[in-house]
Amino acid sequence: MKQYDIAVIGGGASGLAAALAAAERARQAGKQLKIAVLEKNPRVGKKLLITGNGRCNITNLAACDLAHYHGDVKQAGAVLKRCTPKKVIAFFRAHGLLCRELEDGRIYPYSLQASSVLNIIRCSLDSACVEQVCNFPVKRIENIPGGFAAVSENGNVKARRIIDAAGGKACPQSGSNGDSFELLRPFRHTVTELYPALVQIRTDAKRVRPLKGVRCMADASILKDKKTLRRIKGEVQFTERAVSGICIFELSRFIRKSGGKTVEISLDLAPEYSAAALEKFFRLQAARFGELPADRLTEGLLNKSLGMEVTKYALNGAPVPSGSLTESDIHSMACAVKDFRFPVQGTMPWQNAQVTAGGVPLKETDDSLQSKCCKGIYLCGELLNVDGDCGGFNLQWAWASGITAGIAAADSLLDEWRAIGK
Repeated sequence: MKQYDIAVIGGGASGLAAALAAAERARQAGKQLKIAVLEKNPRVGKKLLITGNGRCNITNLAACDLAHYHGDVKQAGAVLKRCTPKKVIAFFRAHGLLCRELEDGRIYPYSLQASSVLNIIRCSLDSACVEQVCNFPVKRIENIPGGFAAVSENGNVKARRIIDAAGGKACPQSGSNGDSFELLRPFRHTVTELYPALVQIRTDAKRVRPLKGVRCMADASILKDKKTLRRIKGEVQFTERAVSGICIFELSRFIRKSGGKTVEISLDLAPEYSAAALEKFFRLQAARFGELPADRLTEGLLNKSLGMEVTKYALNGAPVPSGSLTESDIHSMACAVKDFRFPVQGTMPWQNAQVTAGGVPLKETDDSLQSKCCKGIYLCGELLNVDGDCGGFNLQWAWASGITAGIAAADSLLDEWRAIGK
């Protein structure tokens, strides 16, 4: 059985940050800890490579604003306050990675390549003599004399401290299938309801299939029994079975058990114009081009395919010449542009989700993210009940929680050595 001071379960963003932070903490104290990252995949960082569409949105300068987080936000605030976006940027710079700020405070590697982030981390781990033990899916954690055993079908690893950074359930194709929660249940940890977040919203395929591939700017709202829960502006994309786009991802966390309520998406496709202004526009266009089909009146406003579907929606699918439009028809077209609705049929599955909403409650950890159920086990990343908005907020939580857990695990061992004069 290989023996380590710290074994980090999971080679994702939080686990890699934890291992690197622990090694750095020991180095600063003039010591070296034997640390291993235990990863089920053939290589660490698989999910990290696909973040930010392959560019890796490392953090966001607004990531100290707790309004961007969900779940156990109050408890997470202390961790995020200790490890700010500026500290994360400095952390990476110290290891040789330069960053740049793009739109809305989003921070990316200067190369705009996620592979740069992973390569820098792996080189730093190698330099700190942190082992990357891949193809090692941990099946359970056992208490043993002197620490813990991480048990795998490929052997066992003994460690004095365990950091569980095995992720949530989102994007299982990257290795996160929810087994991290099962590792903790024997220690009497609980898990809140889990559901996909930052994911496409499913709707009537017949409605969106003609719009597949279309992109547009809109004010998107989620409605329950015609009551607006949230409204977000951004780019909307249509797929064969769903509505997508960053603003839709943000709304997806509100799609849970509807309790018999009617849930809809409403798109305002021209938020800068009032319904009255649009009626005037359509009225003038109809007078000018009375011989054309009604759907042609939207060409100066909307994508052609989108305009055709909006007109069908407004006029109940009836092909009407522009010159035959009534005042009621023109009113309906303007209202459809301002309130283009789709029925919600749920969200796309875990395979499509960027993050997991829900997880282990932070009240089951202390300020250092050490388990209150079992001393010596630390938790970080997506398995905790914290998730963020799009734009670098989830990676900020991964880095911040990983660094916090890594430093705390290292400090606990260093304190033991100091106590015995080692």
